[in-house]
Amino acid sequence: MSKKLLLSVAVTSALISGHAFAHDKSFQTNNCDMELDGHIQYYQGNLTVTMDNGSVMEIDANHNLKINDEPVSLDREQQKWVSDYYNNIDTAIPMTLTIASEGLKIANVAVTEVFTELLGGDQMGDDFRELFDSLDAKLQTSFYDDAGNIRVDSTKFDEPGWFDESWEQEFETQIESLISESMGRILIAVGTQMLWEGGDMSEFEEKMERWGEDLEYRLESQAASLEEKGDALCEVLKKADYAEGKMQASISGLDGLNLLDIDPHSEMKM
Repeated sequence: MSKKLLLSVAVTSALISGHAFAHDKSFQTNNCDMELDGHIQYYQGNLTVTMDNGSVMEIDANHNLKINDEPVSLDREQQKWVSDYYNNIDTAIPMTLTIASEGLKIANVAVTEVFTELLGGDQMGDDFRELFDSLDAKLQTSFYDDAGNIRVDSTKFDEPGWFDESWEQEFETQIESLISESMGRILIAVGTQMLWEGGDMSEFEEKMERWGEDLEYRLESQAASLEEKGDALCEVLKKADYAEGKMQASISGLDGLNLLDIDPHSEMKM
């Protein structure tokens, strides 16, 4: 009984860690481990970066550059790097939020179906739905204003990663808490289902295995799509990091600019 229960929970965990947060997994797979060194603010087309030396760089929607509120005159090549940097950051931010939102939806289906299968129409299913609703609401209030405009302020992040990695930790902690609180009901439900199968452990295991494979099959295409988006995001961030290096080397006053810290051994697709 405990083996199959753990298998069911393991299926859920695999879907959560492997697909719901596919952007983290894809970064590791493609050596695209990204961290922020400094602070970024983005709102209504304005990108502001506070560098480690205290200087502030601002790029507006027209790709005009300011350093400490002073406009900077750029030659053609410098302007190219500024535009590339802005465009890739401008692309990466909504991509990241889309991945987070779609990942929550996939995890919602995976988790709720696992425990609906085990417990039927149990209160625990409602608890999980409330959990996902609250996480989605937090995503909306944290990164969007009332008009739906994206708003990012990394000074509010608890972790140094590309967007707050504590989201995943909070999610897993709440899942574990719900499972722990409901373990008695889960064990009773599993025991009841085994009785329906005449106490045949092997038949019960086969039933759960077939169900787990069916769930994985139904979510496979969504998870694959999410992983592809994670790979695409990785490439966008690499290009932003490359442009950042060019800006730092060629534009006076940006010697402290190193917002994007990426694995130097990763390859970039141009």
